[in-house]
Amino acid sequence: MPDDTDAAALCDTIVHGTFPQSEELLTSDLSSQTVSALLSQISHTRQSLSDEIKADSRDEAGNVDAWIAQAKKVQEDIARCKLESKRIVEEHEQLQVLRDQVTDYQGKVDLLEAEIDFTNSLGRELLNVSLAAQALRDIEQCLSHDDPSGAAAKLQELDKNSTTKPKARTTTIIRDLRDELRLKARFQLEQKLSQQILVRRDPQRGGLEVLQNELDHAALNSDAILRALDSLGDGQDSMEPLMDKLRSLIVLPLRQSARLKLAAYHVEENAFNIEFDARLPSLDLVLAFALHFLHFLRDSLSETVQDATAKALLPGLMDVLVSDWLNPELPTDLRMLDDLDRLKQRVNGILDDLKSSRWEGQEKLQDWTDDIQRAWLSKRKAATLDAVRKVFASARGSLRQVERVERQMVSTSTAEEQRGAEGGSDEWDADWDDDTKTKDPAGETGPMRGTEEDDTEGWGFDEEEENEPNRDTGDAQVANTEDDDAGDAWGWGDESPVTEKKSQPASKDENKAPNGAKLPKETEQEVTLTEVYSISEIPDHLVQIISRDLSDAQTLRDTQQKSLDSASASRGLLALPTLALAMFRATAPSYYGASPTLTDIHRYNDSLYIAERLRDISAPPDMASIESDIKAMEKFAKLAYSKEMETQRIIVWDLLEGAQGFTSCTQFPYSKEIENAVSSVVDRIRTLHALWKPILSTSALMQSLGSLVTMVVSKVISSIEEMDDISEPESQRLTAFCQQIATLEDLFLSTPPSTTADQEDTAPQSPIPMTAVYVSNWLRFQYLINILESSLVDIKYLWTEGELSLEFSADEVVDLIKALFAESAHRRSAIAAIKGSRTSR
Repeated sequence: MPDDTDAAALCDTIVHGTFPQSEELLTSDLSSQTVSALLSQISHTRQSLSDEIKADSRDEAGNVDAWIAQAKKVQEDIARCKLESKRIVEEHEQLQVLRDQVTDYQGKVDLLEAEIDFTNSLGRELLNVSLAAQALRDIEQCLSHDDPSGAAAKLQELDKNSTTKPKARTTTIIRDLRDELRLKARFQLEQKLSQQILVRRDPQRGGLEVLQNELDHAALNSDAILRALDSLGDGQDSMEPLMDKLRSLIVLPLRQSARLKLAAYHVEENAFNIEFDARLPSLDLVLAFALHFLHFLRDSLSETVQDATAKALLPGLMDVLVSDWLNPELPTDLRMLDDLDRLKQRVNGILDDLKSSRWEGQEKLQDWTDDIQRAWLSKRKAATLDAVRKVFASARGSLRQVERVERQMVSTSTAEEQRGAEGGSDEWDADWDDDTKTKDPAGETGPMRGTEEDDTEGWGFDEEEENEPNRDTGDAQVANTEDDDAGDAWGWGDESPVTEKKSQPASKDENKAPNGAKLPKETEQEVTLTEVYSISEIPDHLVQIISRDLSDAQTLRDTQQKSLDSASASRGLLALPTLALAMFRATAPSYYGASPTLTDIHRYNDSLYIAERLRDISAPPDMASIESDIKAMEKFAKLAYSKEMETQRIIVWDLLEGAQGFTSCTQFPYSKEIENAVSSVVDRIRTLHALWKPILSTSALMQSLGSLVTMVVSKVISSIEEMDDISEPESQRLTAFCQQIATLEDLFLSTPPSTTADQEDTAPQSPIPMTAVYVSNWLRFQYLINILESSLVDIKYLWTEGELSLEFSADEVVDLIKALFAESAHRRSAIAAIKGSRTSR
C-alpha cells in the first residue's frame, strides 16, 4: 500500500475515533515516511476542520454578542445583591444587640421582684414560726405542769393552724419538736390511764383496780384520757396494752389449757381481785366469775372504757365459756338433767346482762342456748364413739366362752311310724346318700373356688337376704324349714318324746304314702341346740354402750325435760347405736389385724355375738334401723370369716401345689416332694383345727375345715383322674396318700344335739362322724380309694351292685380303669358292663 493512502486511512480513523478495520492497514509496516505523511495529513485535516467551524459560526456571531451582554448584566445584579445582603446582616447584628440589652434589663427587674416576694414571705414565715414556737412553749409548759390533756388539745390546735410550707426547713424543725412533744403527751396520758385503771398480774394472784374519780365526769378520768389520746390519733393503739393485760387477767385463766387457772375472786367497790391455781375450777365458779366481771365492768368503769373492753374482751370470753366450759360440762347422764336446767338458767342470766348493756358476745351464748339440744346430742354422740374407741384401746385380747342355746319345736313323726314309712331303715344316717346326691361334686378349682357365699352358705346369711321381702309373712315358715333341715342332718328325734299335733288333712289322699301305706302322724318335739364359742371382751362393752343409749332414749320418751325436747332427743339417741356399730365396723379390721392374739376368726365371732345380742335387745318400735344394723353386723361377720378362709385356702393350696399333680409319685425325688406336700396339708388342717377349736362353735369349725378339706379332695381327685397311666406301685402309693388325707375324718366327730329325752337320760352319747355332711365330695373320695386298691371285678361290682354310680360317671370310671389296668379281655368286659349298665339305667 502507498504511504499517502495509509496516512489517509489512519487520519480518517483518528477523526472518527474508530479502530482500523482494514487487515492490510493493520498488517502494514509503519515507517518513518508513513509517520511524516500521517502528521502532514493530520495537520491538513485539522486545518480543514477549523475552517469549516469558522465558516459555520460566522452566521451565529450576533447571538454570541447578545449572550455576552446578558452575562455582564447578571454579574452586575450579583454584585448588587451581595451589597444588599451585607447591609441586612449588619442590621440584624444591631437588632440582636438590642434584644440582649432588653433581656438583661428584664432579668434585673425579675430579680428585684423575687427579692421583694422573698422578703414578704420571710416575714410571714417568721411570724408563723413565732406563733408555732409560742404554741410549742405553751405545750411544753402544759406537760411540765402535768396537764397532758391540755397539751393534747394545744397540739390538735397547732395541727389545724399550721400554714408553713411542707418543704421548709422551719417546718421540719417544728414538726420534729411537735412529734417529740406528742410522744411526751402520749406517754403522760398512757401513764395516767394505767394509774386510772391498774391491771396487775402476779404468779398466784392478780387484780383490776380503778381510781375513785373514774365515774366523775368533771375529773380527769379514763374517758378524758381516751379523748385526749384520740385527739393525738393514738387512742386505739394506747388501749391495746390495757386490753392485752385484761385478756391475760380475765380470759386466759378461764382456758382449761392454761397453766394457772382461776381459783377464787373477790369483788370490791373499785377492785376486782383474782387468785390463781393449777387445779381446774368448777363450772359454777366460772359462770359466777363471768357474771360478776360484767357487773364490775358496768358499775366501776367509764362508758368509753366499757365499750372498748366489751368489744375487745367479751367475744373471746364468751367463746371460752362455750367451748371450754359449757359444751364440755354438758351433763350427758340423764340423772343430771336437772343440772342442765340450772346451767341453762345461769347462762340466760349472763345473756340478759349482755343484752341489757348492748355489749358484744351475746351471739355466742344465744346460739348455745338455742342449740343446747343439738349440742347435748352431739356430746352424747361423741361420748358413744369415744367409748367405742376406748373399748378397742383398753382391750387386752382376753377370751371367754359363751353358749348359743336354741330350743325349737320340730315337726316329725313317731320313730316306729317313720321307720315303717321309710322302708324300715333305722340307721341314723340312712338318708345321707340322698342328701349328698343333691350336692354338686367338687371339680378341679383353684384356691379362689370358695367364695364368700360358699363359706357361709350354711349359716343363714343368704337366706335372710333372699327372704327379706317376705319377712313379715314367711318368717315362721322359713324358721321351721331350717329347723327341719338341721334336724335331718343331725338325725334328731329318733328317741325324743312326741306330742301329737292335731291337723286336718286338706284331701283324702294327703295322708297316704306313694305305696298306699298310711303316713305317720305329724308330731312336735322340743330340740335343744347348744354350741360354745369364744369371744373377746369387746362385744360385751359395745352391747353395754348400745343398751345404755337405748335405755336413755326410752327414759326420755317416758319423762318430760325442761331443757330438752324429749321426743327429738329420744330419736337422736336411737340413732347412736347405728353410729357405734359403724364405728366398730370401721375400727375392727385394723384392730384385729394388728392384734397379736385376735384374728379375723375372733372378729367373726364377736360380730355374730353382737348381732345375737342386738336381737335380744328390746328396741323401741320406731327404731327401724335395728334390723339393718343386725344385717350389717352379720354381713360384717361374713366378710371377716371369708377373709380368713380365703387366706387359709391360699396357704393350703400352695402347700398342695408341691405335689405337682402326683405324677412320678414312685420316683425320687418327686415322691419325696409329694409326700412332704401331703403331710404339710394334713398338718396344716390339723393345726387350724387345734387353733380354731377353742374359738369357733362346733358347726362353724366343721364347716370351715370341711371347706378346706373339700378343696384338697377336689384337687386330689382331679389330679388322679388326669393321669393317663397308673402302674401298680403308683396305685399303691396314691392309695397311701389318699388314706393319709382320709385320716382327717377324725376332725369331724360330733355329738348329736340333746332333746328332752336325752336330758332325762344321763348316759353319754358317742360321737358321730359328720365328714360326709361337711365335706361334700367325701364319699366320692372314699370311692376313689376303693377304685385305686380294687380289682376289675370289685370295681365292676361297685358299679353294678353298689353306689359307685352316684359319685362317678361311667366315663370317669372307664378312664380310671384304662389308667389302672392294661389292655385285656377282662378290661374290655368290665368297660362294656359299665357302659351297658349306664344304658340300662
